[in-house]
Amino acid sequence: MKKIIGFTLLFSLLLLGACSSNDEAGESSESMDMATEQEMSEPNMAQDGDSLSEEKASPNSGNMMDNVQNQMMIYNADISLRTKDYDTFYQQLEKHMDKQKAYIVEANVNRQEHGQRNAHIRLRVPQENFQPFIDELGSYSDNIDSRNISGRDVTEEYVDLESRLAAKEKIEERLLAFMDEAEKTEDLIKISQDLERVQEEIEVIQGKMKYLENQSDFSTITLNITETKVNVPGLNEEELNTWEKTKQAFVQSLNGLTQFASWIMVILIGYSPVIFLIAIPVVWLLIRQRSKRKRENN
Repeated sequence: MKKIIGFTLLFSLLLLGACSSNDEAGESSESMDMATEQEMSEPNMAQDGDSLSEEKASPNSGNMMDNVQNQMMIYNADISLRTKDYDTFYQQLEKHMDKQKAYIVEANVNRQEHGQRNAHIRLRVPQENFQPFIDELGSYSDNIDSRNISGRDVTEEYVDLESRLAAKEKIEERLLAFMDEAEKTEDLIKISQDLERVQEEIEVIQGKMKYLENQSDFSTITLNITETKVNVPGLNEEELNTWEKTKQAFVQSLNGLTQFASWIMVILIGYSPVIFLIAIPVVWLLIRQRSKRKRENN
């Protein structure tokens, strides 16, 4: 009988202990769920925002690659050529540029000791006209000494920028949502700072993307031009044209005579009162002397 009572008491104690453990576990689980919900509804604004930046979006890279229909390539060409007459070559180049929709971004022309010119011209041409432009250069240049063409595939770099931009824009949206829900001034200040930083990063990424787009849409061609026409040193058209020099000397002499006559007229008319006063006694003396000679002769 005592053994039965003992087993009954022991069983009752074990049953009570198990029930109390289940209650404590339930309360603990419920409190953790409430804390989690509170953390989700009230984000910790004391953090520096790095946790948001780490939560990058992970779009399907395959789909983004499909958006880039063709490879994004940047082409550059460096061409050295010679021409007999630079002026004639440049006129042909301008027509060529109009035809291929190219434009000059840099041009430097230097004249050498014997009158020959060297030019450095950098121009941009639409990518689809890149190769036709280079091929047509040989038709109006005397000789192409060297031609170096290089290309760089920036497709992967551009897709990476697209992924980073999508992630930053998602963070921007979340920060804007947090700003609408924030009630404390310090929370608003912190969110504003994080938002400003993210928006600056977005602008930087967009700038890089636009740069790659421009570089791939328009290829760069650098022309190094050497004029081969030889000019005789010390002689030019003005020195060789004797007739022109004769006409210039004749005109200069006429101008000198005209200036001298003008100077005489200015003196005679401008100083006529003074000349008149001086002339009266001179004329009187001459008349008197002439009269005296006549009397002596008689």
